[in-house]
Amino acid sequence: MDTLIHLIYSSAAAHDFSTNDLTALLEKSKINNNGLGVTGMLLYTDNSFFQILEGERDTVQQLFFDKISKDMRHTKVVMIVNEAIAKRSFGDWSMGYASISPEEVGQIVGLNDFFTGSSCFGQIDSGRAKKLLAAFKEGRWRTKIKDSTIQEQTVAPKKLPARAENPKVSFAYQPIVDMDTRKVAAFEALVHGVQDEAADDSPAALSHFDSNCRVIAIGIACQLNLACNLHLNFCVRDVRDTKAAIRDTLEAAARNHLDASRIVLEIDPDHLNGNTLSFAKIIQEFRSAGIKILLDHFGTGRSGLDLLEPVKPDFLALSQNCVRDVDSNGVRQAIVRGIVQTCADLGIDIIAKNVDRKDEYLWLRDEGIHLFQGALFASPAYEQLATAVYPDA
Repeated sequence: MDTLIHLIYSSAAAHDFSTNDLTALLEKSKINNNGLGVTGMLLYTDNSFFQILEGERDTVQQLFFDKISKDMRHTKVVMIVNEAIAKRSFGDWSMGYASISPEEVGQIVGLNDFFTGSSCFGQIDSGRAKKLLAAFKEGRWRTKIKDSTIQEQTVAPKKLPARAENPKVSFAYQPIVDMDTRKVAAFEALVHGVQDEAADDSPAALSHFDSNCRVIAIGIACQLNLACNLHLNFCVRDVRDTKAAIRDTLEAAARNHLDASRIVLEIDPDHLNGNTLSFAKIIQEFRSAGIKILLDHFGTGRSGLDLLEPVKPDFLALSQNCVRDVDSNGVRQAIVRGIVQTCADLGIDIIAKNVDRKDEYLWLRDEGIHLFQGALFASPAYEQLATAVYPDA
């Protein structure tokens, strides 16, 4: 089977589109797209279109380049996103449209500066396009969708296999909290010895977080009834081992009935031996499986801006040097502000790790960061999912 992708584009209408015009356009596209196995959603406002198409790569790309981009009913067609996905966001839909106002879109944080007056979708970059798509998936405008069917799917709980034993290695789990929702967004698995020693202190613990470690970390987390994302350090010794390491991780997730979309691989480029661009290419091959990528220790060593384009991370973790005493260090504040703006443009979520002091947290929170990890929220708990606290409660 061909790779499943979503293609997002924007365009300007060649003339005003009434509700009847949009309905006619929808009916025609439904007939065509149903036959092609293409699903998606169309937003329209102020003579501007924003459309998501989902389906097999060759089918979607041929539809876009051979038909949509040459359709005289709209101009200034700009392809914003064209990438592999693990599953459809609109898998139970044929095709629908929502007529929205600039004011409605302007309520989404990160998009309000693009929708004032007569601004149009053509100004959206890939990061903001993904914010718009995420807002729709969270429930905005669903009641406005015309001529489409929504079917909610439920998955029956599955019995987990018994936890695998290992005489040398175990794990502690530290939460990553979302201060917007006041919930735990994820847990990071930290390798420990069987006596609860941190990896650096335990000769029995492995010096590298290899495939075997990730398999054990997944098994323990599922035994603890993990209900959110799981962050796994990814420190392959050589770029050439990357494919095998990711496959082992995905197989372990499947055995434990953990959806691959809940796995976040934390990559520290300083630990990579080999060509970083080759590594990035391999990572992209596994995007369709659903895994997410985090660039760790951002702001120091090799983990810099030049990696954002080839790796295309979902998350970025600020280095400890950026976080430490940032509330009183003007240089670090300038660096963090630059990173925050760049990530907003690219649609990358920032995680502030190693946050130990409330003043550090408050400054970072004021800059718009909402994902945090550190002693201020919870220390790692050995073979347990640590309980988080919220400092400004």
